[in-house]
Amino acid sequence: MIVEARRSRRFFRPELERALAVVGLGALVGAIVLPVGWGYEQRQQARAWQETACAYRLKEVARGAMLSVSGERRGQACAALRQLGFEIEPTRP
Repeated sequence: MIVEARRSRRFFRPELERALAVVGLGALVGAIVLPVGWGYEQRQQARAWQETACAYRLKEVARGAMLSVSGERRGQACAALRQLGFEIEPTRP
């Protein structure tokens, strides 16, 4: 009887320990997946904003040089600027 009492000393019941382990594992996976997903979304938004800025700059260049850029497809403004010799450099502190 004394040997059995020593073996069964646990802080929680086995079912509760398993449930806590599953919850802990889920929290760990979430702590990894959520920031990665958030970072991916931020990168996509940054690319969209950069493309918008390039489109405005391309329109400004075309207006000043009287070029026709109406044939440019959406999503190609930065490539068109590079082709014309304008380089878009990100600002860094």
